[in-house]
Amino acid sequence: MNNASPSEQITSTGHKLSAGAHLDVHYLALKDEYDATLRAAGIRPGWSVLDAGAGNGVFLPLMAELLGAEGHIEALDLAQENVEAIEGLIASQQLACPIGTRTGDITALPYETGTFDAVWSANATQYLSDEDLTQAIKEFCRVVKPGGLVAVKEVDISVWQYQPQDPKLTWRLLDALSDDVQISGAMRGTRLSAWFRTAGLKNVTALTTLAERRQPLRPVEREYIRNNLEFLSGLARTCDLPEADHHQWKAIGEEPERLISNLDFCYREMWVLSLGIVSKC
Repeated sequence: MNNASPSEQITSTGHKLSAGAHLDVHYLALKDEYDATLRAAGIRPGWSVLDAGAGNGVFLPLMAELLGAEGHIEALDLAQENVEAIEGLIASQQLACPIGTRTGDITALPYETGTFDAVWSANATQYLSDEDLTQAIKEFCRVVKPGGLVAVKEVDISVWQYQPQDPKLTWRLLDALSDDVQISGAMRGTRLSAWFRTAGLKNVTALTTLAERRQPLRPVEREYIRNNLEFLSGLARTCDLPEADHHQWKAIGEEPERLISNLDFCYREMWVLSLGIVSKC
């Protein structure tokens, strides 16, 4: 593991915000909306599904429930420690269907062509360059059977807001970070449908979810939002920003609860579920 502040949660892959502790908090803070997104993907009982970039497996219990005893899941992640966390989850819980695990790269999937009825990938494509995203979607299409489903859930952080903080403070920071692969990838969720069509997927659709949290906040929601603010404050230290912005981000990083505890506080984030069917031709 790399040395990093808790808010960065860097795995052995070097990916920020991808370690198990952060993924648990993230999922629990937005569980209702996340579960609704997975249900909306259209995964059917008895299918074989690849969870590509599964993290520590937060979606696996519900996915297994949707698939039932006749279904099967393969969970793949680039970080060995996340795969080990999934194996611990499998050992500790009575999940509804069999789950296999593997360490691997979503741009070079270690599976035979036409292995799965569907691929599900959540919050993983943000770590890819545009070129690597093209390759990953090509791989998703390859390992899914003709007529099968590709489902990619990804954020669009251009909607990130922490009211009553001025949204332009965040927008200026994201603009200053526009050359960062992860930040750029995390602003691409709304445009993934274009990659799907280019890859030849059919019946391409997209479902957008806006998640909002206001007072009173649950403890896990406060923790998740605090982690985000500390993460952004840390990024701001590395950027060429107006002096006033640096002062504001420094204050937010040192005392995030002051903003979070505001009676008018409102947190917003957005993600898009992109769906496509692999051509039968």
